[in-house]
Amino acid sequence: MVNDTTLIIKNRSDKDRTIKDAIFAFSGGTKSLMIKGEGDEISTAVEVAEILKHRMYPGVEIANISLGSRPYYYDNRQAYRVKKKDKQKKDLISKIEITLSKSIQ
Repeated sequence: MVNDTTLIIKNRSDKDRTIKDAIFAFSGGTKSLMIKGEGDEISTAVEVAEILKHRMYPGVEIANISLGSRPYYYDNRQAYRVKKKDKQKKDLISKIEITLSKSIQ
């Protein structure tokens, strides 16, 4: 299933914007929508999916949920704070991808 639209949540304040974008996408004829969140924003992604499913569009169903992780990379601002031995550890960030699909009525 190819997703028509992908919405990425980067911080908690993106919740209202993401809900609005999803409503516009479904109103415009989009059949499926993917919501992505990483780290602390996993709960925000789940909350957005539940709001769209229960409150906004009764015809929207959760088609797929994908869980995973990716390596975390330190940027130059954080690198000086981290000890040398800690830089060699593999840090992981959890991620979630929720696919919503609109049932045909």
